[in-house]
Amino acid sequence: MTVKEFIGTLESSDRLRIIEGKAEVYVGYLAAFRPFADHEISEEYRKYSEHEVKKFRAVPEITHRRWKELGLMKPLEPDQTAQYKFSDLQMSLYYTIYIQERKGQEV
Repeated sequence: MTVKEFIGTLESSDRLRIIEGKAEVYVGYLAAFRPFADHEISEEYRKYSEHEVKKFRAVPEITHRRWKELGLMKPLEPDQTAQYKFSDLQMSLYYTIYIQERKGQEV
């Protein structure tokens, strides 16, 4: 199954994380990755949509809104960390797919 085929099963508001080899090549909302209606096709979509999916995991991330101040681990998307309290924590679920590395392609 290709990345293009796999993401066809997700919703635009879902968070997506794509890993090629050991490198994160995309982290963000599916709507910013996959082209919708009048949106422009992203460079990441052009580059990775035909890659084969090797593995899939639903990976939750629990972050603290004051992560930097407290010296905690950096969230996957620091600018998306909530400004409200949920006992000072926020949980995000990333649909993480691991793709086949292509020989001769920079990561």
